[in-house]
Amino acid sequence: MAQYSLYEDRELVESMRSGDERVLIEIYNRYWDKMLAVAYNRLGNQEEAEECVQDVLYKLWKLRDDFGLSEVNLINYLSRAVRNQSFNILDSRHREKLKSENYQPAADVNHLSPERTLIVRELQQQLDNSIKALPPQCQLVFKLSRQDGLSNKEIAKSLNLSENTVKSHLKKADKEIKGNMEFLTALLLIYTFFQK
Repeated sequence: MAQYSLYEDRELVESMRSGDERVLIEIYNRYWDKMLAVAYNRLGNQEEAEECVQDVLYKLWKLRDDFGLSEVNLINYLSRAVRNQSFNILDSRHREKLKSENYQPAADVNHLSPERTLIVRELQQQLDNSIKALPPQCQLVFKLSRQDGLSNKEIAKSLNLSENTVKSHLKKADKEIKGNMEFLTALLLIYTFFQK
């Protein structure tokens, strides 16, 4: 009888293909808390966060025959999946709110004009380029922190770094990204000012 608690993530993923549900139980036991933290951080609701994590684990199990890990470790994949599922829940929540009979859209909602949409797209592209320009280790730490919602302690543990090194990487990333974004942000402010 396999002791899945001793397995590395990659071995767990490979073992899922056997259909042994104890593999899923091990993944649940190993990563439930971290996944729940990411979901709760985005949704702000315990019940929805738990449902989100359950949905991700259910989908993982359904895809077990085709699922594999390459460069990414399992917790990073699961965190990203939880984040995406959270966005789906938030989108669904918003659509339900719009359908509600009592919902009245705010009169001052500022719909984006084509020009503003273009500027927002440019800012997003600039942000993405700034992140890609970071050194690989710094980029990974930044993504785990800002995109996957992991704490400095969790990042340090998963990458086998000290917390001070993680803080240093985040400080460097923030400084470089801020420097790269200043010009486009200034353009956006000038544009917004002249549109009033």
